[in-house]
Amino acid sequence: LPPAEALRALVESPVGTVSTPVDGRVQTLLVGLHDDVAAGAIVARLDDSDVRLRLSKASYELERLRADMDLEQRDRTQQARDAAVEHELDSGAEQRRLASTVEAAELAALATRTQLEEARVRLQGVSVEAERQQELTEKGIVGQTEMVRIDTERRALQRRVSELEAYMAEHKERIATAQQRLHDFKPEGLSRPEIDSALAPMRWRMKEQEAELERIANDARRLDLRAPIAGRIVAVNRHAGEWASAGTPLLSIVDPQPRRILAYVPERVRSRLQAQQEIAIHRQDNTRLGTSRIVSISPTVVRLPERLWRDPQQEEWGFELAVAATGTELPGERLLLAPLF
Repeated sequence: LPPAEALRALVESPVGTVSTPVDGRVQTLLVGLHDDVAAGAIVARLDDSDVRLRLSKASYELERLRADMDLEQRDRTQQARDAAVEHELDSGAEQRRLASTVEAAELAALATRTQLEEARVRLQGVSVEAERQQELTEKGIVGQTEMVRIDTERRALQRRVSELEAYMAEHKERIATAQQRLHDFKPEGLSRPEIDSALAPMRWRMKEQEAELERIANDARRLDLRAPIAGRIVAVNRHAGEWASAGTPLLSIVDPQPRRILAYVPERVRSRLQAQQEIAIHRQDNTRLGTSRIVSISPTVVRLPERLWRDPQQEEWGFELAVAATGTELPGERLLLAPLF
């Protein structure tokens, strides 16, 4: 290509900006213009007076909550012990009452059983007498009146036996119920989980306060401004003692080792270029820096950076060429590239 048609290019180098995350005053600036910094290094600090005050207040509040919870835990533990003693006494009385109920039911059943056995014996005797009287009546030895009396007595005893048997069944059911209640009765004192449940709200408040402390600690860490990349300080926008709003750029850092050069090709020249093609690199004063190779070519035209426009009022477009840097370029430098055919 004739020199007049040399490709305009810019040296691309990573640029990092250190901005303030919150409103604050710059307390310390640890670097100066043209200083080299490592990635992650602390380069500035914002005033931490407010954060330290909040941290002290939150720490005091956390200690107060811990003291309140310890006192509440001691009080509730003592109340639980007192309640456990009282509950044990009440449980003993209830257990004795249930045992007495079982004994009373068993005694009542025993008395009914005695009556039932007596009634059965009497019924058996009357039944035998009735059979004997039946024979005598059939032979005409005794009259019908005596037979009627014995039969009436036998029926009465049968009813009595049936009633007593029903009573016995009821007594057995009462005894079984009372014994089951006595068996199921398991007195327990106040347990620890009940105290833990009562203290749960205070524990949650402590956790919330601990989270608040962590948030304040994070805010404090955010006041230490770190370099996002390794490079050289090329701009200092705020100095120690100056106020900076959130998002204000404090420092600009440029990687001194450019990675690539971006050139822009007119459409009429695009077909003559291809990847891996050699290309000569010149500065604006025609000083030759060496040769490199085309790494890639954009598939479509893109808008050129304003620094490369011939007319500041007229935007330009072209295919973007990415060319590997030789290492002698300066970050952001304007260059001229000439493909070697």
